[in-house]
Amino acid sequence: MTIRSKKTLYLTEKHSERVQEKRWEYWHTVREINQENLVFVDESGSNLAMVRLYGRAKIGDRIRGEQPQKRGRNVSMVTAISLKEVVASRNIYGCVDGLTFEAFVVRGLIAKLWAGACVIMDNAKIHLGETIREEIEKVRASFVYLSPYSPDFSPIENFWSKVKNQIRKLKPRNYNDLVEGIATAMEQVTQFDIHS
Repeated sequence: MTIRSKKTLYLTEKHSERVQEKRWEYWHTVREINQENLVFVDESGSNLAMVRLYGRAKIGDRIRGEQPQKRGRNVSMVTAISLKEVVASRNIYGCVDGLTFEAFVVRGLIAKLWAGACVIMDNAKIHLGETIREEIEKVRASFVYLSPYSPDFSPIENFWSKVKNQIRKLKPRNYNDLVEGIATAMEQVTQFDIHS
């Protein structure tokens, strides 16, 4: 019998009574909303040192990969998706702060929302601005904050996984290639990928 070392870490807070109650409240709220009106918003980072993390080789052989020593500045991706497609997306050099996120909502997302849409985002501090709430409500859309420790409730996490894997395959080594790679990766995400 061959034994392999495997370990999965999870946050103990996720299983606390308080968090379980919040998760139930979230589902109770979201199940009343038509799935076609759900819009998930999140941000993620990428850089010039992204490479494939895994490879295949014969047993006993080792796969060697190369990774640039300097990763350069981060390119943050702020994106909104429905269960069918990308609704709005922006690339930002550097990190996303409250003002940057607010600008994405006001200049990018709002124009793509419709009456009855429900924007779902985690309760990160940058998502809590009063202007964000006001702008979303102006177009007769609503918003719900994801319950704590619940990335498994947001299909945008599947989206990011697929996008980042595609970027790693492309191995961009300059910013133009990285931005093109992000666009290419987003185009390759299917409805199946979002739902999986």
